[in-house]
Amino acid sequence: MKFDLLPILNADGRRLALDAQLDFVGCEEQGAVFLTPVRVTGEFLNIGGRIELDAKAECRLRYECDRCLESYEADFSCSFKEIFKKEDAKSEDEQSADFIILEGTAIDLDEVVLLNMIVHLPLKHLCNEDCKGLCPDCGQNLNLGECDCDNRPTDPRFDVLDKLL
Repeated sequence: MKFDLLPILNADGRRLALDAQLDFVGCEEQGAVFLTPVRVTGEFLNIGGRIELDAKAECRLRYECDRCLESYEADFSCSFKEIFKKEDAKSEDEQSADFIILEGTAIDLDEVVLLNMIVHLPLKHLCNEDCKGLCPDCGQNLNLGECDCDNRPTDPRFDVLDKLL
């Protein structure tokens, strides 16, 4: 979705409200599947020739638990800030990666929001903090019940003797 910044582009101190829905439903990124459209709210502010975006993105995602491999759904929300500069603006921090070059008068809101959401996704997906995971021997989901495997801790000094049996 292209978002036009022309109303504030050449007016220092002007603000532009952002309230949009981006449709990523069905897309998968970093182990998360989008179940609802992403609602993005925030504000663009022109300060001294640069446009600052302060925004929040919210949606519902489906993950696969890293311990038990079961699918689960969770609400996701993240806040982020971005700085845009016009491509003809020259400054001493031109080599810095702290801003995005604004080509023309519009930005690709899909790309900006998606990249910021990926950065904020959890590294470990757990259906709950107490997830017991899978049995390493038989693969039984230990959240659903115990298995019949012998998982008692053993003394590593006797491992050599166990190999003889």
